[in-house]
Amino acid sequence: MRFPLRSIRWRLQIWHGLILLLVVLGFCMPAYQLAHDNQLQRIDKDLTMRERTLIRSLMDILRPAAPGENANDKRLLSFSEFVEKLRTGPITLPPNVAALFHGTEPGHAYFSIRDKEGRVLLQSDNVPGDLEFLPVTREEMVERSVTVGSRRELHRSSAIGFRVVVGRDITPDLEEMRRLGLSVLTAVGGVSLLALVGGSWLVGRAIRPIKDISHTATRIAEGNLEERINIADTASELGKLSEVLNGTFERLHEAFERQKQFTADASHELRTPITILITESQRILKRERTPEEYREVIHTCLDTSQRMSALVEALLVLARQDSSETSTYRELCNLADITGDIVRRQMPLAKELGVELSCTLDPACCEGISTELSILISNLVNNALHHHHAGGGHVWVTTGERDGHACVTVRDDGPGIPAEDLPHLFERFYRVDKARSRELGRSGLGLAIAKAIADNHQAKITATSEHGKGATFELKMRAAKTGSRDGNKEL
Repeated sequence: MRFPLRSIRWRLQIWHGLILLLVVLGFCMPAYQLAHDNQLQRIDKDLTMRERTLIRSLMDILRPAAPGENANDKRLLSFSEFVEKLRTGPITLPPNVAALFHGTEPGHAYFSIRDKEGRVLLQSDNVPGDLEFLPVTREEMVERSVTVGSRRELHRSSAIGFRVVVGRDITPDLEEMRRLGLSVLTAVGGVSLLALVGGSWLVGRAIRPIKDISHTATRIAEGNLEERINIADTASELGKLSEVLNGTFERLHEAFERQKQFTADASHELRTPITILITESQRILKRERTPEEYREVIHTCLDTSQRMSALVEALLVLARQDSSETSTYRELCNLADITGDIVRRQMPLAKELGVELSCTLDPACCEGISTELSILISNLVNNALHHHHAGGGHVWVTTGERDGHACVTVRDDGPGIPAEDLPHLFERFYRVDKARSRELGRSGLGLAIAKAIADNHQAKITATSEHGKGATFELKMRAAKTGSRDGNKEL
């Protein structure tokens, strides 16, 4: 069973949900706290108003205005006088003030005034039994607002021992804050749920191309190399990735096709000499033969074995060029020197074929592997000699530097190459004149090897021809900077 958190989709959804939840909580919790603080401030303001109304009413009762005295001009009692008068006898509050501190219904208010010994000077009938007071302090007046259970109280204490508590039941306010908290939680839950549903849809759309890529790769791995990823949006990152993967799949398909064709061609090429060896061996063993007949069969088998050896060697060269085993070391090479050695080695073959071989060798320095470049140029020259007119003709080989490139050109005045064959010249086992090539023991790998070596050297090799007017092969490599240049050479 697959663990859900290993899925990219679930991971994205979980991260999206957590981040969104943190954002919503980061907004809602301060908003709730602000509403809670504002509610307490309104309650404290109400308690302060009730306390002032109570104290003002008591001042008016304990210090009534004298006959003819203006109420605004009368002297206020000091706190010590105020406390002493409260001790003298019972006081009845005016109805409007008593109504502020009456009842026990939710939201009711109460008060209690005591001296420093804790004796009750005056209090409402609904005072709770667990009421506590601030201790007497040295400061003139200390004020504090506290929440006790479901009550909010305003405490005052003075240095002379005057202590008062004005409180209010805040059950309705707490219920209102509870409803607000539930509303906030409901909103958070609703927004989170909606975001998760929307995020799930968005994540599903976002990773759908990944699923398509995975399914396509699976089908390709199963052997369907012609499958390709369907690209709808080429501008997105996944679209670009799909293009890269399609290109990779295309090259993989082409490589497999070339490999299949190469295997088939190699099998076909090896089947003929092996058949000759077996047939000749069986024929010579059927009865006694003369020495001349044995010599003829042995010569045939030797010639066939040499052709097989050349074919296997060519296949090995191609395999090394196709693999990552080719050396990355590059040395300074002069194509003129390499070409000169090749031309000297090919002179006997040219005379045997009746073809005149000449060259003009100007310095052409580059960086490469000299042994591989020697094989490349040798194959070009050998190809020009073998595909020339029988008895006669000319092959020209030139080297030099042009436009920052070291170049080798092999040109002949032979029969040329048909236009339909030019695009296939560098394919493996491809032969323009198949019957004549097999008769000469040619494998059809020479130009393919030359192309593989050129590709590994980041070089370019081209072929141009007009049928009946000869062919030209040109190798172009990036020229190397060097201070020495040999003089021109002609052979």
